[in-house]
Amino acid sequence: MLNRFSISRMDLLAGSVNAVIVLGWTFTQWGLRARDTIGLNEPLAWTVLFVSIVALFFRSVFPLAVTLVTMVCTIVYYPASSIDGPMLLAFVVALYTLAALGRICAAGVIAGLVFLTVVISEVLANFAHMTESETLMLAGWIIAVPAIGAVVAHNRRVQAETAVALAETQLRSVAEERLRIARELHDAVGHHLSLINVQTSAALRKLRKDPLYRTEETLQVIADTSQLSLRELRAMVGVLREPGEESPTGPGPSLEQLPSLVAAARASGLEVDLRVDGSAVLPVAVDAAAYRVVQESLTNVLRHAKAKRVQIKVVTGTSTLAVAVVDDGLGDAKGAKGAGNGLTGMRERAESLGGTFDAGPRDDGGFSVEATWPLEVDR
Repeated sequence: MLNRFSISRMDLLAGSVNAVIVLGWTFTQWGLRARDTIGLNEPLAWTVLFVSIVALFFRSVFPLAVTLVTMVCTIVYYPASSIDGPMLLAFVVALYTLAALGRICAAGVIAGLVFLTVVISEVLANFAHMTESETLMLAGWIIAVPAIGAVVAHNRRVQAETAVALAETQLRSVAEERLRIARELHDAVGHHLSLINVQTSAALRKLRKDPLYRTEETLQVIADTSQLSLRELRAMVGVLREPGEESPTGPGPSLEQLPSLVAAARASGLEVDLRVDGSAVLPVAVDAAAYRVVQESLTNVLRHAKAKRVQIKVVTGTSTLAVAVVDDGLGDAKGAKGAGNGLTGMRERAESLGGTFDAGPRDDGGFSVEATWPLEVDR
């Protein structure tokens, strides 16, 4: 509550400058006996002079009230005083502040009233206090002051809206980057951990049945898979530690890595048939997205489908890249509709690049995942 009545540094500066100018001018004129005419009420003139000076210190806290107070004080001062000082300065500053703070209509109405008051009073007095040109000049400034304030208010509003839009854009970028990192972790590291889990579970089952079962081959597959997982994890962490880098220093995910991905899946006991038709220089984003879709599809097969055979097709046309992963598992993709299955991430990878995505159980059993991408995208 107390902050509402606090005086800002700019208000303190403006009020102090106004006080120095008005009081310095007025006391100088008073000391030199430089009086234009006999004032109607000198004590009243000095009173409204000090009221106007003090009021200006609160121009930002109570802009409308300060403008009205300084307007009344100005109208009262000049007939009451014998000194034609810069008493009008406080009202001009207050009127500008009112408009600059967005109270443009109020500032315009007050400026219009003062304009009519000045012009009509001088016309009725036959321009006894000011010449016709001085009257028009003063009236013009009274109209121009709120107009200048309105321009400042507009610029401030545009800057504020720009700042808000920039902040929203930054927040959206951060959210998108977090989603991208989460998707990369899920697809890359999650896939390798799933393979390790499948291998260790199978080895444990065999050891229970046959204590003499040799696990060297299984352990080697686990070691190789964990090494790949650590490599991809280090690459992603390296990107996070280097904000100036737009991409990893090492090679990113690519369809060229499918043979090693298929080999790891085969080592888990899954029969995988990889067919590649056509070739082209793919955009980096499309190449990575296609690889991740195949990788996540294999992860789902290993974790949920209980399949024996998987067929992977990669078809590169003149304008489109298509991938399909079809298994002979349960067909209902148990867990595929859950939160951790990755179908949402695969769909986002396809549609974010203008592609399509479709996944679901097949009529003759098993589950299929199909995705396409246009090749004309930003690389």
